Amino acid sequence: MPELDTLVLWAAVGSGLLVAAAQNLKWLRVAQRVHYLPREVARVERLWFDRRPLAALWWTLAAALALISVQGPAWWGMPWLAWGAVLAPVMILPTPWKLSFKGTTSPLAWTPRSRRAYGGILVAQVLVGLPAVWVLGPAGALIPLLFTANIADLALGGLWYLERSLSMKFVKDAQAKLKKVNPTVVAITGSYGKTSTKGYVAQIVSGSHQVVASPASFNNMMGLSKTINEHLVPGTSVFVAEMGMNAPGRIRELANWFPPDISAITVVGEAHMERLGSKEAIFRAKAEITERAPIVVLPIDQPELRSLADKCERAGKRVIRVSAQGKKADVVVDVDLGTLRYGPKANVVPLDIPSFGHAVNIAVALGIALALDVAEDQAKARVAGLPVAAHRAEVAESSEGVLIIDDTYNSNPTGASHAISSGAEAAKKRKGPFITVTPGMVELGPVQFKRNRELAEAVVAANGTLMIVGRTNTKALLAGAKNKAQVFATRHEAVTAALLAAGERGVILYENDLPDHYP
Repeated sequence: MPELDTLVLWAAVGSGLLVAAAQNLKWLRVAQRVHYLPREVARVERLWFDRRPLAALWWTLAAALALISVQGPAWWGMPWLAWGAVLAPVMILPTPWKLSFKGTTSPLAWTPRSRRAYGGILVAQVLVGLPAVWVLGPAGALIPLLFTANIADLALGGLWYLERSLSMKFVKDAQAKLKKVNPTVVAITGSYGKTSTKGYVAQIVSGSHQVVASPASFNNMMGLSKTINEHLVPGTSVFVAEMGMNAPGRIRELANWFPPDISAITVVGEAHMERLGSKEAIFRAKAEITERAPIVVLPIDQPELRSLADKCERAGKRVIRVSAQGKKADVVVDVDLGTLRYGPKANVVPLDIPSFGHAVNIAVALGIALALDVAEDQAKARVAGLPVAAHRAEVAESSEGVLIIDDTYNSNPTGASHAISSGAEAAKKRKGPFITVTPGMVELGPVQFKRNRELAEAVVAANGTLMIVGRTNTKALLAGAKNKAQVFATRHEAVTAALLAAGERGVILYENDLPDHYP
């Protein structure tokens, strides 16, 4: 190791440690928002650098300053340039630009897991930084800071198995309680519509069964375990479990831990395309929910789900086919005609379908009710009172008279299209302006640009005004709106402008919302 100025060396190491301690708060918050999944932190960093390239320039300048601190004294005979190694880590502190340390829409929650993750990331940085300092001298303190996001992913990967091991106590407690109470387990998955359908099932079935449904989007191992441990009580006859996934095999794991008696898929769409790569891969991952269930409820309007229904039937399962497009099925919901056929030999009867309801979700919920032997008159009567899932096409009127459609938890093309149509129709009836506030949709992989462009085109076609929030999908949305859109840095600014533009008779659609770890 070459001879070094000891003071500069320790100052650089100290500077690097202090910056790491502060900078890691940013990336820990991102890690928490992406459920501590390895590789996701670096993905978010790439998104910030892509949308705010000045941050990458600042990152480059820090590296250049570190290089000068190593070679400057030899090149120009200026020993004081070595102190650049102390300043270089400080330059990394504000990057990426605008990514908050504490967060506003999603502040960092200090949980036992987040503390372990923070410590793991810091230890990983030290392990990377020590050899870097040995080889490069004081400038090596910058290396773990330049690659903090990647090191965070590495640490999260190393902690993954520890976290799973620590979680198993709660899972085993949940399994024991589930076995003791012994309800009929209904498992629901789908690219979208899971939460709404879960609420529909609870509403329709609760007239004849004691039902517990997993709250909100509690759809992973810990969420379902928490629901069972805290909410399942003796006498519960039906437990409705939403099952989500972010990788192949996750739903199979959930179904192995909490075996379903009835499983259902709402729809296979493009959500998770970014992680799984193709719609076919998404279908295979969702289809895992049918493997253990003796009864399967599937909408046959999609060819892949129609084929899956046939496959399940050949495997000896009881299959209840449902349709929202008038196909021959056990349950058929027709929104246009306002009719229902409940059972393969039942008559077609009128059905009061809520305006916010998606027909396929209602059909799947009624298919599950049929599997649970809920009588037709009871199922039909309870459809009129279907709940609206929070922040999913919730309709309310402000004190100023503006009609607000809160669809901020929706991030799929089909749901967005439905919300835009509903909002435009409402604006036409009220004879007021129609305004859509949105950051666009994410996690759609190769089709994300196209789907956001189409979203903007739909707003323009509906004679609406588009207000774009943030930079994540700005290019695509502006392209679809032919640059006839307003762009706002924050949602608060967009909301203020939307309320002003809506007047007293307008309709504002808040379509999707992104936490502030997105640019």
